[in-house]
Amino acid sequence: MGDIFGFLIVRPLGILLNIIYNAVGSYGLAVILFALLVKIIILPIAYHGKKGMLRMSKLQGQMQQIQKKYANNKVKMNEEISKLYEKEGVSPMSGCLPSFLPLPIMMGLYYAVVKPMSFMMGLSGGAPNTPNGDINLLAQKVGIEITQQNSYTVQTEIAQACNKFFHNGKLDADIAALSDNIKNLLQPMNFDLFGLDLSVKPTLTFSILLLIPILSGLSAFLSSWILQKMQNNNNGANAQMQGSMKTIMYIMPLMSVYFAFQFPAAIGIYWIANNIFTCIQEIILTKIIRHKYPDMAKK
Repeated sequence: MGDIFGFLIVRPLGILLNIIYNAVGSYGLAVILFALLVKIIILPIAYHGKKGMLRMSKLQGQMQQIQKKYANNKVKMNEEISKLYEKEGVSPMSGCLPSFLPLPIMMGLYYAVVKPMSFMMGLSGGAPNTPNGDINLLAQKVGIEITQQNSYTVQTEIAQACNKFFHNGKLDADIAALSDNIKNLLQPMNFDLFGLDLSVKPTLTFSILLLIPILSGLSAFLSSWILQKMQNNNNGANAQMQGSMKTIMYIMPLMSVYFAFQFPAAIGIYWIANNIFTCIQEIILTKIIRHKYPDMAKK
């Protein structure tokens, strides 16, 4: 992970997640509220993106006429389509940003989840095979070795092991004496949500954690289905666009299930919450935009 990405994306997300966690005291609930807060923050971008998508959908009929008229002249076809975009004040990329924004947030949240001591607590160190840094000192104290193989997953294990050194919110002296920085920044971490440990990855073995990939896939399907339904309600949607959306509707749930098995359960919880909030946002924004701009409504 690059230093710039860590500084600009992961660390701010980690700080925000830490603030929410300290307020609610539940890591799972903090992840859900984090997903909601991110949705609220990017709502203006989502609104303009949705409006752009509906406008683009409305132009499909005119675009098909241009494509048919200039089928043998690609240069003229692109020129006329560009003129149409300019005349109607739309951009073919206007609806893409809200779709891509969750990706860096998801990546940032992944690092904040698997490395909470670095990005939530702000502790130093964590590199494998070195004694330097607060995290490395803590690992030695609790008897955990940081290696190249476990460097991306060991911090949650260290954080859980450190929990036994907390009593009434205070550190035992043998841990607190390691470093003032550790004493000031280290905090007990509760990774549970309704008895589920969100720091571990779901597996195919029969357990409650198996529900997280399943719900992740179902919520992704529901989100894609609602997006398709809202888009198809517009009379400009063409067969090609509908075909692409149907493909996404089936691919995204499969990807969601796969990645939910690859990452800690907290990522799956975020994905589920994000999909549910996306469904609600999609319905509300579509109704608001079509009420405000009647020309985009189904006729």
